[in-house]
Amino acid sequence: MVERITAKGEVPLRETWVVLHRVGKDLAAPIDSIRTDASGRFVFRYHATGDTSAMYFIATSYAGIAYFTPSLRKPVVGGGDADLLVYDTTSGPVPISVRGRHVIVTAPDTGKGRAVIEVYEISNDTSLTRVAGSPEKPTFEATLPEGVTNPIATDGDIPAEAVKFVNGRVQVFSPIAPGIKQLSFHYRIPLNKKPVAIPTLMPAAVLEVLVEDTQGDASGAKLKKMASVNLEGRPFRRFVAQDAPGNAVVTVLAPTQTGPAFSTRMAIIIVGIGAAMLAGLAASLMRKGPLVARADEMGDADVDDIARQIAALDEKFERIDSPTADQRADHYEARARMKARLSTALARRDGLG
Repeated sequence: MVERITAKGEVPLRETWVVLHRVGKDLAAPIDSIRTDASGRFVFRYHATGDTSAMYFIATSYAGIAYFTPSLRKPVVGGGDADLLVYDTTSGPVPISVRGRHVIVTAPDTGKGRAVIEVYEISNDTSLTRVAGSPEKPTFEATLPEGVTNPIATDGDIPAEAVKFVNGRVQVFSPIAPGIKQLSFHYRIPLNKKPVAIPTLMPAAVLEVLVEDTQGDASGAKLKKMASVNLEGRPFRRFVAQDAPGNAVVTVLAPTQTGPAFSTRMAIIIVGIGAAMLAGLAASLMRKGPLVARADEMGDADVDDIARQIAALDEKFERIDSPTADQRADHYEARARMKARLSTALARRDGLG
């Protein structure tokens, strides 16, 4: 089903095109299309062929914005996994909040610098998709520390090509639809004996800082020391703050002993540490938003089912005595996908999109 979300409820989108896509190593192309009926419903019938790792998904567009379903993995897919929710757009001041922010300060990989990885969980809690409106007006922005070099955005919910680094700020120019989206990037900072000062432009419901050294430290923005973690032989001290204030500064003391270079795969594993916390946090915070019609019709069934799936996934992972790097990354990637589904289910239940 394709539905347009409004402040008053959900409206079926009739006579609109939906397209079934296949993306695989052997072929990446649309394979079928159909118009929705008067109730906004549609049906596709297809058989998975060729590359067994190929991904199938459904897409539509509304007001110039493309919307996609999650990957269709079951033989028969219906309900939330196949539904497409679209939104009216605005370039006005729709509030975008920070639900979670991860800052990962790695050990120096050369004698001159170290890498820092940042991941934001940003949330649009309205029933409108925020668009830039002009090339000079970003939909979201954050502040970089002074003196950073080689900032690079990574693909995710926010595509890398939609991210710019201008005058010490990270600027996003892609549309931000209702729900929670992930923005990730990394940069380098020079080595010196001074603490690293990382500014917080906006408040964050959860702020997590990981410092790769047993002697590392982080303070400011209400951070508290948590249990340290060890990932594939790399020690990290962990600091977490709830309701971290905006316009604050996180001060990181990190030793200068050179360590191994960070990898994108390692970053996935590290970020996964905070995914569990953010999934639960989203559940409590999203209920604070405004309710719209049909919020009670979703009930708690979908939310509870996804929560049980996450618990089962965690239990299965915990039974692995010595997980490999690939097993860890696969677990956290799967958990992140479930977390996104949970966020969507909560948003639907509570009328936030």
